[in-house]
Amino acid sequence: MTHSRPILRLSIAIAVGLATSVMVAAGAFAAGGCTVTVQPHSVPVGGQFTVSGNFGSASIFIVKGVNASPAENAQPNATTPAGSSFTVTFTAESSDIGQLTVWGLLPASECGDSDQLTVTASPNTATSQPRATVSIGLLVLASALALGLFCLAVGRRRAH
Repeated sequence: MTHSRPILRLSIAIAVGLATSVMVAAGAFAAGGCTVTVQPHSVPVGGQFTVSGNFGSASIFIVKGVNASPAENAQPNATTPAGSSFTVTFTAESSDIGQLTVWGLLPASECGDSDQLTVTASPNTATSQPRATVSIGLLVLASALALGLFCLAVGRRRAH
């Protein structure tokens, strides 16, 4: 029977360790252990960004301003199904230009977190500079060709 005591002590230590881990994890969750991230943190209009969190049943709010909070009766921009995590992809619109705060909140709890997002005006996709470079290149080529033909003509006149 001397062998059963070390096993009993080990079993009690494991049980206490597991119970402590569960209580710490539950306490962290209740104290706001929810985490929300936005990737990337800056997108142009039309660009996509992803909001992820380590909890489910989240209400996601996209609010104008740095560290801004949703209004009391605001409707979420998205809701997520129950589960242990979520990922939602959004497309930035022209009305989103500026600094935004993205919130993921678990309704009827103190669990929630936010992250920052910047939406910029769409990049100018017009390529006027390369067109100008091509035009200048063609002008230089045409001038060189004309000069070459002129020199050839002058050289032939002198030879006769």
